[in-house]
Amino acid sequence: MTDTPTRKPITVAEFIAYLQTQDQEAIVNVLEGKPTYGYEGPTYAFTELNIEEHIDYSDLRGNQFVKPDASYFNQRFLYIGVEA
Repeated sequence: MTDTPTRKPITVAEFIAYLQTQDQEAIVNVLEGKPTYGYEGPTYAFTELNIEEHIDYSDLRGNQFVKPDASYFNQRFLYIGVEA
């Protein structure tokens, strides 16, 4: 069994800097999982990003239900994707 390397999360500022190096006229797609039934796992397909449907922001700073020893204590997250 091999250990999975730890990835450093990127910030929104770092993500924006990366996007500024890309073709500014490119269409943005996200991977969408489509559930299947029975023994098969979900199937996946790309779909165009819809900002109203596919982006969510969560601010956990000051959240009384997140304990100080939780990895997400005092964190903020920008979620980009599609729920299956």
